[in-house]
Order: sequence, then C-alpha cells, then structure tokens
Amino acid sequence: MTDVLVRGANVQIDRERILVGVGWDRGAPYEIDVSAFLVGANERVRCDQDFVFYNQPSAQAGCLTLNTEPGDRENRAEFAADLTRVPEDVAKIVFAITLDAGQGDHPSFGMVGRIGIRMSDPAGGCFARYDFREASDELALILGELYRYHGGWKFRAVGQGYSGGLEALAVELGVEIGAADGGAGAAQEESATLTRKQQAILERAAKLQQALKALMPQVQKAVDGQYNESNTRMVIDKILMDAFEYAMDEVQAEQVVQGRKADYVLSIDTRDVMVGEAKKAGLSLRDKHIFQATSYGAYSGIRWAFLTNLTTWQVYHISAHDKVEANLVFSVDLRPDISLDDCAKLVLISRFGMTRGGLIERQWNEVKALTRENVIRSILTEDVIGQLRKVINRDSGCGFDNDQIQQVVEDLLAGL
Repeated sequence: MTDVLVRGANVQIDRERILVGVGWDRGAPYEIDVSAFLVGANERVRCDQDFVFYNQPSAQAGCLTLNTEPGDRENRAEFAADLTRVPEDVAKIVFAITLDAGQGDHPSFGMVGRIGIRMSDPAGGCFARYDFREASDELALILGELYRYHGGWKFRAVGQGYSGGLEALAVELGVEIGAADGGAGAAQEESATLTRKQQAILERAAKLQQALKALMPQVQKAVDGQYNESNTRMVIDKILMDAFEYAMDEVQAEQVVQGRKADYVLSIDTRDVMVGEAKKAGLSLRDKHIFQATSYGAYSGIRWAFLTNLTTWQVYHISAHDKVEANLVFSVDLRPDISLDDCAKLVLISRFGMTRGGLIERQWNEVKALTRENVIRSILTEDVIGQLRKVINRDSGCGFDNDQIQQVVEDLLAGL
C-alpha cells in the first residue's frame, strides 16, 4: 500500500535502504537538475561533500548515491540511500530540483506539469509518495526530506519553492557557490554542467548515428524508387521509432484540430511536444511546406516542428505572438557518412532530447542570438558604441561623442 502525502505530512521509514525517486512530465519544456543536501542540526551542510548532484553523485561513506537515468519510467532521477551509513551528525537529507533561468522566456516550475517524489524499497515497491501541485514561478523546489526521529527516520513532504533558483537554495543550506572566489566557482559550475550535458549528447549522438546508418539502405531505396508520400512515411516511422526512440503510441499520424492538419504529432507521457510535416522522398523542400504543421502547432500550443522529405530534416521553432511564425533552428541531411555533429543536432528532437526541453531551447537561443537583427541591435547598444568611441578617440586623438559614432555605424550597417 502506498501512502499518498500532502504538504507537511510525514511517514515513518521502517527500512534501512530505500530509493528516493524524483519525477516530472517527460514532455517538460526545460532541462531539470536534481540534488540532495545532507544537513546538520543547524539546517546547513557540514562541508561541500554534503551537496549531492550530477557532478558529485555520491555522499560520504556511500550513504547516498544519485542515478540520473534510472530504469523506472516514472522516476527521472533516483537516489539510493543507505540510512545505516549516514553520519551521526547529519540530521536530515533534503531533496530538491532546480532549473536554469536561462532556458527560454521566464522559465518556471509552473510550466513543468507533474512533479513528484516517491519512496520505494530497493526492489522498486513504492510505499510513499508526494505530488507537488502548487508550482508557480519557482526556479528551485524542495520536494521532501528524510529526517531523524527517535532513533529512526521519517520522510516529510515539504513543497517549498525558491524563485532565486539553485543559488538561493544553496545559500540557505550553507553551500557556497562562487562566493569566495568572486564568481569563479559559479563559472566552474556552469562549465561542469555544459561538459556533462555535452557528453550525454555525444553518447546519444553516437548511438543515433549507428541506428541511422542501419536505416540508410531503406532511405536510399525510397529515394531511388521515388516513393510516394504514404510509402515515405513508413520509412519515417521507422526513423522516429528505431533511431529517435519514440514508442509506437507516441507517434501519432494524421492529426486534425479545428481544421488544422498535421502529418505527425510526437508526444511524451500524453504531452504533445513536436508536430511534423512529411513530403515524399527526395522532394525539394520549400518554406511553404512547413505552414500546415506550424498552424497546427500554434493552435495546439506546440513550439517545435519538423519538416522532412526523408533525406533532409529541418527543425523549426513556432511562435504565435502577433502572427504565426516558423524560424529554422537547424537542417540536417541524412547520408551514409552522416557526421556525429549532425547526429548531435538530431538528438535534440529524439525522445531523449525532447524529454530535456532545455537542450533544444538552448540551441534555438544560440540561433536567435546570432541573427542579423540581433547582432545589429547589439552593435547599436550604448556599451558597444561607447567602446568604439574610446578606441577611435584614443587612436585618432579626436573627441567624437557617442552620437557621432552611432550615426557612422548606422550608415555602415544600412549599406550591408
């Protein structure tokens, strides 16, 4: 029997070894990190080793170990806890999740959907759970805590949010992030995060590369045989399931909403994450081909779309503020010698990538940041114009002001 807890409720832990699973909607639009803090009676960690996260997955004496890819479908991350090994001066273990504020526009846990924490025995039998349903603008959440009680242990459902994210949470629990070295620690933390994520993407890219190479004979046969759109989709189905690892029931074909049609809608845990438009094998793709899919996506609240003729895969970001727009994020050609870099891009729209929405969001932010309009806007900022003025005045001995420099820059940009 599973105890379903409400905020503030607790349950006795009568096992020495347990699994603490943390889960959220697999279609969540952000990449989410899980962490745990071993704190003393003063509600603060004793040392840096008491902070367990992706880059430091084990606590002292092996009392707590983080697994970010558990076999349990409901858990996105899992802690294995051996309560007999917890140091005596540790009063509680706090379990939290955080997301990076740099992922898209105003990210928050209020946009994630289902969030929960589960207590299970080592065999996976769940005996207690807490589902957090009150998320709003938080960037960090304490979901629950294991704490000592009369010589034993209890678990309490906490559900406390922090709009300041990991930094605010870490400060409260006594973990110093970049304070003593003027921010270098934060930079190292960010670098470690990128390294871990890049490594995970490269590993998935290598696996995807193998799967795509195995499918290339079917792709080439479709092109050479000039398959019609219906037969082309049969090969696309295999790519989506065998290479991109979507389950059969997650690949929905011929969807219609209010007269808007989509050849494909990809879903994860019943949440629609991407819409697709398929053309017959080898057909030259045109910008107009993506309109039908983006119209469906904009109406249905889906932000990502793909367009493919089997050999070329184009991925778009859908926006629907003043009008529906589709902006190209990347384009990849399938060929027998497909590169690892191209496969790394395709990983972003695989099931692995779409369960970590922050990955494709980050790719889109990079594309958006380097658009002509954004670069021009950055050049014309007061900071850049001011730096240009200093260099020009220093080298020429003149005394130009910012307005004069800006006028020249605007004239130069207008001629591009």
